[in-house]
Amino acid sequence: MLSRQEFFARARGGKHTIEELYAAYETYSTCPAVRSRGAFKCMRCGSCCRRPWRVEVSVYDVQRWIYEKRLDIMKSLEYRPRKGSFRRLSTCEARSLEIMCSSLLDLDESLSAGLAFAIAASRDGSLIMPKDEDGCVYLEDGLCTIYETRPQVCASFPDAGLFEGLTALLEKR
Repeated sequence: MLSRQEFFARARGGKHTIEELYAAYETYSTCPAVRSRGAFKCMRCGSCCRRPWRVEVSVYDVQRWIYEKRLDIMKSLEYRPRKGSFRRLSTCEARSLEIMCSSLLDLDESLSAGLAFAIAASRDGSLIMPKDEDGCVYLEDGLCTIYETRPQVCASFPDAGLFEGLTALLEKR
């Protein structure tokens, strides 16, 4: 594995921001599958799940979990808005979301309102996956217990497009 200094030395002169390079190095240092040659194949080692990263749930994740009737996941989500990020819904938008949730699941009004809020909060990255001292609460015995319906950000980890030429960079060993 390359040291941070070696990693950044190889990346010098690229067209990426420091934030992108740090994110790429964090991915490289966390995930052993990224360091192997060839196409990325998740080894399901759970290293990424143990990191203290903020895993934001997308609006598409929330909608998918509503359709899948995965209210267990919905109830576990934590509301932690980034500073100044939450945009309030208009009364009309909120009522439309409540009606959609209510008709979809035949739920009572309070649960429908909660799901509508979850959709709205997820638009701004304010809903996150819960973590404990060991990492993601859905990681048990090194395996993701919601792997088939995990958040999109988890399914697309690592973001290979984040660092153009990452594979070429690592092959210069």
